[in-house]
Amino acid sequence: MKITFLGTGEAFSERANTSILIDDRILLDCGPHTLQQIMKFEIPLEQIKLVFISHTHADHIFGLPAFLLASREDKRKEAVEIWGLKGLRDYLGDLLDMAYRKTYEDLGFEIKVREIRGQMKFNGYNFEFARTIHSIPSSAISITKDRKVTYTGDGKYSREVVDLAGNSDLLISEAYMGGLDTHSSIIDAAELARESNSKGLALVHICRKENLEKIDDAKKIFEAITVPEDLGTIEV
Repeated sequence: MKITFLGTGEAFSERANTSILIDDRILLDCGPHTLQQIMKFEIPLEQIKLVFISHTHADHIFGLPAFLLASREDKRKEAVEIWGLKGLRDYLGDLLDMAYRKTYEDLGFEIKVREIRGQMKFNGYNFEFARTIHSIPSSAISITKDRKVTYTGDGKYSREVVDLAGNSDLLISEAYMGGLDTHSSIIDAAELARESNSKGLALVHICRKENLEKIDDAKKIFEAITVPEDLGTIEV
């Protein structure tokens, strides 16, 4: 399984907003920088079959109208699946209208917005979900096809997220800042990796003001930690 880190930053970072591409076909979150990052790899947009939106904060979804309109310009014919929590279809419809005065019907290809549930399947991949503790409803996701990758989205991890991430080959966790009720820290992410018996941990969405020396302390809890750069790739 190939994991491409299109962006690894938080909402206001010099890095691109966190967005992750799995096997060049499954997109996890779609912030304002995501389309330009995809284009750097010259990946045809029609190759991306599924977009998962963890929650509706701007740095995770505001790039989706541009992705859809660029897909229209590229003469996309195949449907795209867009998965997220309840209310996503109406939210995205409003966002399309606000951004470009467009509707779903204007796109010229089918948009299949689906509300996530406990377990789902798509194109040979198995998906499971668990809620995180965030300022708005937010979901983590695990993706399994021979290997298992778990992405937390934003939020403090819960017991359900520990179970979701169990035995992941790679856990991708936000690590925004300590001392918050609605975000995880670098130490929290290490503890989640240890508790879930994950093989590796990639830290994303780290606050631009955070002290990265905390990673040394985190490695005393869980050693196999990496901090990927924008446009970096990991194979698991």
